[in-house]
Order: sequence, then structure tokens, then C-alpha cells
Amino acid sequence: MTRVKFELPADDLNRATAFYRDVFGWSAQQLPFGYVLVDTDGDPVDPADSDGGISPRTEFVQGPVLIIEVPSIDEVARKVAQAGGTLLNAKERVGDFGFSQYVKDSEGSVLCLWESLQG
Repeated sequence: MTRVKFELPADDLNRATAFYRDVFGWSAQQLPFGYVLVDTDGDPVDPADSDGGISPRTEFVQGPVLIIEVPSIDEVARKVAQAGGTLLNAKERVGDFGFSQYVKDSEGSVLCLWESLQG
């Protein structure tokens, strides 16, 4: 089974964080590498169980992105390519949290594969 989260791009992380806090009551936690974890219920953010994040706008993250947690990025990336999708970057380590890799599905939608580090 997979878990789906979301990622929202922003040109100004502080401005975007304030927007979602003020408009929807979301809680946020700034990470040291320029990423903001959010929880939509307003409770303090649990980094291991957040609902999603706000990221700097990048080449791949231009609009909202679904983050799909998978047991093995390597295995799922192979399946993406075999099913007609596109791998947009190599698997990257994200601090002490896990690994990510951006892909496009067969219809051109950008997704982020997420593999948590087991601790």
C-alpha cells in the first residue's frame, strides 16, 4: 500500500507558509535545507508523519505535486519507465528523512516518489 502526500511550490517560502497558516490554519515546520513540512489539521508537525510540504519552485516542481510513498524508489522507478513514464532526475537523499525522485506519469503529470529511511 502507498501513502499519498502533496508538495506545493513557492517563490517565497515564508510568504507561502503564512498564507496556508492564515487561510487554512495549517501548522508548519521549516527544515534546515529550505523546505517546509505542513500538517493540515493544525496540530504540531510530526516530521515522520506530515501531510505534505512547501518547496522552492524548481525545474520539476512548477505546480502542485503528489508525493507517493513507496517501499523502494528503485523498483518503482523501473515500473514508471516500463509503463511509459519518464524519470526526471536521479534518486536523491533528503537529509535524515529519506530519498526522493521526480517522475512524469504516462500523461505528463509530475509525481514525487518518496522512500523513507527506516530507523
